[in-house]
Amino acid sequence: AAPGENKMTHDDHLHNFRIHYCICFSLCHGNFDYLECLPNDLLLKILAFLELKDVALLAQTTKSFHKLCNSPEFWEQTVRGHCDKLTPDMEALANATGWRKIFFAFNTKENQQGFFLRANILVV
Repeated sequence: AAPGENKMTHDDHLHNFRIHYCICFSLCHGNFDYLECLPNDLLLKILAFLELKDVALLAQTTKSFHKLCNSPEFWEQTVRGHCDKLTPDMEALANATGWRKIFFAFNTKENQQGFFLRANILVV
């Protein structure tokens, strides 16, 4: 059978003792990750404070962090956070080709010329 989705109402969820047991068991054994429960926009703000080498390590921990750390939103935030001279033409190019490609293209070619002035970046 194909995988399916079990939809429960909020009331059903509140009264499901099996779910409560699983959650309590996970909490008591330290197997609950509060970080993954945060919304992506908040996680992106947290990622902005990390070095790229740490983001690369975080991306290896779970599928959801891998997806977030490789998302266009993350790379746009990274370029905007490290680039002091982002022109409208460069922004259009980034939207067309991808922010990640723009980051690595300009970080390797222009870093000596001061394109990324705030860079204590480790490209991984």
